[in-house]
Amino acid sequence: MPPSKNGCAQTHACSATQRRLLEKTVSGKRFTRYYQDNRFRAAIDEQFAKADAIVQDGIWIIYAIHDPSKADEIGNEEDGPIIYVGLTKRFSKRIRQRMTAAGTATTRPQDYVEGMCYDLMRRGHVPRFSIRAYEASALDGLVTETNTANAALAAGYRVLNRLAEQKSGGPAITRSQVPHTWLWPLSVSDAIGSRIELIVIDPESKRQTTADLRSFPSKMRLAEIRSALKGRNLSSRLYVSES
Repeated sequence: MPPSKNGCAQTHACSATQRRLLEKTVSGKRFTRYYQDNRFRAAIDEQFAKADAIVQDGIWIIYAIHDPSKADEIGNEEDGPIIYVGLTKRFSKRIRQRMTAAGTATTRPQDYVEGMCYDLMRRGHVPRFSIRAYEASALDGLVTETNTANAALAAGYRVLNRLAEQKSGGPAITRSQVPHTWLWPLSVSDAIGSRIELIVIDPESKRQTTADLRSFPSKMRLAEIRSALKGRNLSSRLYVSES
C-alpha cells in the first residue's frame, strides 16, 4: 500500500494513530496535532491568516463556527453546517482563543462548542470561521449575534450557543430586548458607543439623574460604577433606546 503524504501507510491502524496525536505526550509535555501533522497545521494557519486579514478598527464582528466534516444540506454553506455564532471586537485574537480552547477541551461534552471543536480536531478536521455581519456598537452586535443564532436554529442548524436567549429559535429581538445582565459588563466606551444611559437613583428622594459616562475612565465597566454607587447608598439602572 502506498505511503500517505505524511509518510504513513494508508491503513486503519495508521489513521487511528494519527487521530491520537492530540493526546500524544513527548518528554512529559503534551503536544497537539498542530505540531505533529503538517496538513492539519496548514489548515489552522489558513484560518488564522483569514482572521488576520480582517481590519476592524472598533467594529464588532458577528462570526460563525462551522463543522467542515459534514456537507451543509440546509443552507449550502461552503464551510459546512453552522455550529456556533459569536461576537467579538478582536476577531484575530478570538479565533486563536477558540482554537486553543478546542485543543484542550478534553472533558467538555459535545453540546458545548469547545467540546464539539475538540472532537473535530481529534478526528483531523479544523473548525472553520466565517463573518456573518459587522456592527458599529456592542449593543447592536449583541442584537445581531442573538438574531443570527436564532435564525440558524430556526433553519435547522444545531447551534451550540449557551445563552437561553440565543438558543430559542424565536423571533428577532430589538435593542431594548437585550437582557441588561449582558450590558453591565460593558466598558464605559462601549456603553457610550451603544447609546446606553446609566440612570442614578437616590432611594430617599426618589430623584433620578442621568450619569455623564464621559466623566468615567473609558475602560471602566458599568458594573464597577454600579458597585461604587451602591457604596454611596445610591442605586442605578440602564436605559436603552430603540434608535
